[in-house]
Amino acid sequence: MAKNGNKFDILKFVLAILIVCIHSTKAGMILRPVFRLAVPLFFMISSYLFFLKQSTLNSKQDKYKGLKKYAKRILLLYLFWFLLLLPFTIYYRELYINFDHEKLITIARSFFFGSTFIASWFLMASLIGVTIVWVLSQLKVKTSWIIAIGLVIYVFCCIVSNYYSLISSCPRFIVAYNSYTSIFTLPFNSFPCSILFVGIGKLLAEGQFAPYNKKLFVFLLFSLLGLYIEFFFTKYYCKVYFDDCYFILPPVCICIFMLIGQSRPFEIGLNTTKLRSYSTIIYCCHGTLLSWQHIILQDMGIKEPDNIVVLLKFLIAIAVPIALAELFLFLERRCHLRWLRYSH
Repeated sequence: MAKNGNKFDILKFVLAILIVCIHSTKAGMILRPVFRLAVPLFFMISSYLFFLKQSTLNSKQDKYKGLKKYAKRILLLYLFWFLLLLPFTIYYRELYINFDHEKLITIARSFFFGSTFIASWFLMASLIGVTIVWVLSQLKVKTSWIIAIGLVIYVFCCIVSNYYSLISSCPRFIVAYNSYTSIFTLPFNSFPCSILFVGIGKLLAEGQFAPYNKKLFVFLLFSLLGLYIEFFFTKYYCKVYFDDCYFILPPVCICIFMLIGQSRPFEIGLNTTKLRSYSTIIYCCHGTLLSWQHIILQDMGIKEPDNIVVLLKFLIAIAVPIALAELFLFLERRCHLRWLRYSH
């Protein structure tokens, strides 16, 4: 797997496209379960690469420095886009209306546990998830136990996501859940849902799970079938409020990740480093682009855009970030603009 970093760069670019698809389409679309593979796989890739580096370090001090370096990179990336997109975020979220200390607290809470600019929750979720797993590892908690804890939390995320209507009639649960979300935010759009996939990424980085490709391919087919069975079940038998988490997502993601990682290394005639930059910038600014296109369409009186308009929105949300990435990559070569590298 360690020799296939360029394949993961290509995978991340594909996943970034799938993220745009999630925010461009409505729940219930036939491909939505496939789109939902993107975020868990992003968590697994980030965790795998981080813990793969950690495995090469011997002392606790070096491992702590590795964690600090990872945290610094994520936070600088987050701060870059937070500041750049702040005017758009203020307008879109209507933060300028009756601004007071409560809204300031909401912004701070959203920064750490939710989203400031649209879709930003993944950045802090990844950082907090990796940090939690790292700390538990330093406390000698076995990776299998970390995954078990993450699995319990992920089951909870599934229940309050796709299966919320089944438990909405339980008042005590709803009161407790609302108390949690008032302090943090929706668990399936925050760090709790990351712990399982970060733990799996760590397990794979340690090389503790490596079945043959043929078995993986068969298991992938059955997992995909199970994912669509669950999709149709929730679509027709549950009132889906949020379609973020499915019970069958983890096995599908594991199979895809390992099939790509275990395949033979080969030369790729692409600048995968540039693809990595594209992926990051697409992820960070696509939500803002889509939201502004939505506002413009509403101002034009188009409340339900047809397929052509939806496709156009999708293409703009990909093309503009790629153009922006090319601009940043060009400008950051200059000494006084090197800070632009924090954008990716």
